[in-house]
Amino acid sequence: MGKEKPKISLLLSGGGARAAYQVGVLKAISEWYPRNHHSPFDIYCGTSAGAINATAIACYASCFRLGVKKLEWIWARLHSRRVFRSSTFGITQHLLHQLLARLQAPYHPRPPFGLLDNRPLRQLLNQANNYARLEHQILAGNLHGISVTTSSYKSGKTISFFQGQQSIEPWTHSTSKGRRSLINTEHLLASSAIPFVFPASRIGQAYYGDGSIHQLTPLRPSMKMGADKILIIDLINQRLKPRDPTQAPGLGMLTGHLMDTIFSDTMAAELEHLEYTNNLLHKLPEAERETMATKAVETLHLFPSQSFEPLAQAFYHHMPLATRSLMRLLGISPKDDSALTSYILFEPNYIHALIHLGYVDAQEREGELRSFLE
Repeated sequence: MGKEKPKISLLLSGGGARAAYQVGVLKAISEWYPRNHHSPFDIYCGTSAGAINATAIACYASCFRLGVKKLEWIWARLHSRRVFRSSTFGITQHLLHQLLARLQAPYHPRPPFGLLDNRPLRQLLNQANNYARLEHQILAGNLHGISVTTSSYKSGKTISFFQGQQSIEPWTHSTSKGRRSLINTEHLLASSAIPFVFPASRIGQAYYGDGSIHQLTPLRPSMKMGADKILIIDLINQRLKPRDPTQAPGLGMLTGHLMDTIFSDTMAAELEHLEYTNNLLHKLPEAERETMATKAVETLHLFPSQSFEPLAQAFYHHMPLATRSLMRLLGISPKDDSALTSYILFEPNYIHALIHLGYVDAQEREGELRSFLE
């Protein structure tokens, strides 16, 4: 009997507007397959904006190129106003509503805090995603599982909401849980709710925020859903020029540094741990490996070859005037504090540049990617 086909997981990390880079990578990969070819991925795992990308293409697991084309079409036509209320009136109204809600008596329910109102994103996700297709793809056998990772403000744990084949069991660890659920817009809004920037999203009786906040084990959802291989499209910011050590860090620099840490540091640590585990398993006799609860998992880590900051500096003036004014009011320079700007610059020219960067990076590693996927 032939060996069972290995399950390949696509893992997309978070990064706000930077996630357009992932679209470019997926666009390059999709061109290596026929038009009606099913997806090379059996499992999709995403956090923050990566969860939005993962869900969009998982809906089209039976036709990979179609799913990627639709995802690219959405990103290529994206504007800040389709993600958050970016007009002067919209921002002012939202901030006044936040202020007045906190001046009311304690027994009045208060909305979750966020500098920006992301209700336009809710409308966009409802229009763009047909969540019923996820279950159809699962029943047809085209999709093994999908996971959207969030952070629970109630328990302080990472909660991965997953939907997939019945063979996938929920999991519970000291810092993370996996809960079976029907993925919808609320899960995506929760996973992408960057602290202080976007408000937390309520699911059931609890509030959830960006999944990167407490995510100490980003590979766990893929492995718990049975992945044998994991392709990671990370959004690490490759800072090419060191900062001036004599310059005192301002609010923008501190916030950008904090967000870079939240979105990227834990991935490197877990990849090191997985490599150590794989090496130990390979040293064991095959008979012993088959009796163990864990298995060796192959990974390929893809990340940008260039820094996001020069692109954010080049296109920061495309950001709506009201958003730039709000940042300056908070003591943040949209141009100089480009690490932070790179997360919320949902403007066409910047997004096109990121898609192109992802496409070129994937083409340069075509041989390595093809070998991994085939």
